Amino acid sequence: MSKVLVIEDQDDIRSIICEILMAENFNVIDAEDGHIGVLLAQEEMPDLVICDIMMPEFDGYSVMTQLRQNPYLQSVPFIFLTAKASKTDLRLGMELGANDYLTKPFTRDELLGAVNAQIETLSIHNSDDRPTWSDHCCDLIQSLPLEIHQPLEHILTLAQSSQENEDPKNTTPAKDILNEIKSTGDLLYERLQNVFIYQELASIEQNPQRLRIFRKNTGICATKAVISNIARTQAQYYSRTSDLQLELKDATILLAQPKLQKIIEEIVDNAFKYSAVGTPVSLKSSVHGQTFFCQITNEGQGPSPEQLTKLGSHMQFDHPSYLHKCVGLGLIIAKLIAELHGGELQVKCELSQHTKVSVFLPLA
Repeated sequence: MSKVLVIEDQDDIRSIICEILMAENFNVIDAEDGHIGVLLAQEEMPDLVICDIMMPEFDGYSVMTQLRQNPYLQSVPFIFLTAKASKTDLRLGMELGANDYLTKPFTRDELLGAVNAQIETLSIHNSDDRPTWSDHCCDLIQSLPLEIHQPLEHILTLAQSSQENEDPKNTTPAKDILNEIKSTGDLLYERLQNVFIYQELASIEQNPQRLRIFRKNTGICATKAVISNIARTQAQYYSRTSDLQLELKDATILLAQPKLQKIIEEIVDNAFKYSAVGTPVSLKSSVHGQTFFCQITNEGQGPSPEQLTKLGSHMQFDHPSYLHKCVGLGLIIAKLIAELHGGELQVKCELSQHTKVSVFLPLA
């Protein structure tokens, strides 16, 4: 169901437009002035905006100028309503990026014709640009390319089958080699996934249309159980359950569960991987205003100053070449996920032996 924002200061006209659109099963939001319209557009991420030009204080041109400054709303179709349509008005609107005009008074068919034309055009673009991110699995992309996935999956399946059929009492070098093949294959699979995940996120980041759709289809999840389960699983994997310290406050955030899982998995894995057994790995979470805050701390050596610089300025890098020299791609992915959803990720290292990773995410 397409979402349409109607901005019109005359109550009777606004009511008629809303009734016509709702009768055609559009999801309609309405605002009585430009200021409210801008706020609703930023909150609701509509698929189409219908806006009157002549409004007091904040007119239609001002609304469009404000919305076009938002990267998530730059490509939203915009239909102007006007009681006059001089060449000067038309030219100014088109220069600002208007998609169509309706001159008052207009008929029901004229309104629906203009709206349906813009929605149809938008759906064509969306079908080409819609991100492949799945909210129903832990992986952030659907699958690896077939040419890579099939042989790697075959290796992992053979290794796992051989492990399951192996005599538990067998301590020969062949068993150690088999275990090494399986663990190395799993690591390769994980790293390949991260490469494709990074490329997918970078592509979304650089495409305003995909970015708007991506952010619009955010999802929500409760944080405490997700973070706790991942932290305990990672601690068990590294045989460090006694090192894990949890102090978690629950919250519902504007982020789908698989995406939160990916952020926490990458950060917690690094925390255990780069710190010594017997040193604490701490996870604390809290809520400040409309922001969820989670901090992961360990006493191992964190990223170098050069790596932190690259992490902080990844948006300025040439993405394909960056892949070949990037250390800690998982942390870059976690940072990108947070930022693409209006959040933030910060890394602080103290004396090269104390690392804090802080994640800030918007509440639902």
